[in-house]
Amino acid sequence: MQQRDKRALLILGGALALFAVLQLDIFAPSASPSSSPSSDAIAVLEQRLELARDKAARKPLTQAELDAARRSLDQMEQRLLTSENPALAQAEMRSLVGDLLSAEGVALGSSQFGQVAAEQDSYAMVPLSVDFTCSIEQLVNLTAAIANAPKLLTTRLIRVRPEKPDVKSIQVRMTVAGYLPLERAPELIKKPAAAGGSL
Repeated sequence: MQQRDKRALLILGGALALFAVLQLDIFAPSASPSSSPSSDAIAVLEQRLELARDKAARKPLTQAELDAARRSLDQMEQRLLTSENPALAQAEMRSLVGDLLSAEGVALGSSQFGQVAAEQDSYAMVPLSVDFTCSIEQLVNLTAAIANAPKLLTTRLIRVRPEKPDVKSIQVRMTVAGYLPLERAPELIKKPAAAGGSL
């Protein structure tokens, strides 16, 4: 039992004793048998004690949930791009996506870097668009490989069109994004607006 609970029980015991004394009319007879102000005070104390116990019972669960969320965030952030700035991150993305394509037996046609942009409040998105020709099965396998890559990658866009009606291959344009901590792209951090200003 916590010290706070013991203190609340002592207060409650004292209030009960006072209530018993008043009910026995030792000091002065009651005008009516209706509830006295002391009984109202006891009800308030009981309510406070119940709330304190309820809060204490919930606290470990809340802490456990917070710890689990922190662990998940740490695991996710270990999968961010390792480059020190957006320019190096673009080169890292080119290498990562090229390796994923090669692993699926797909030849990269062309690639184009997109604009690095802030994503939420803590990350910078580093997009890369690639063009290639593959089979439908290879595309399915590639999208699964991107989702399960050691680095955190997301598919932002997929455009597909048949290469030839008689051949089971498709032309694909895909945009894949990786992520950096925003502090590695300080140019994207919004500066607070200056107070005042000219009219």
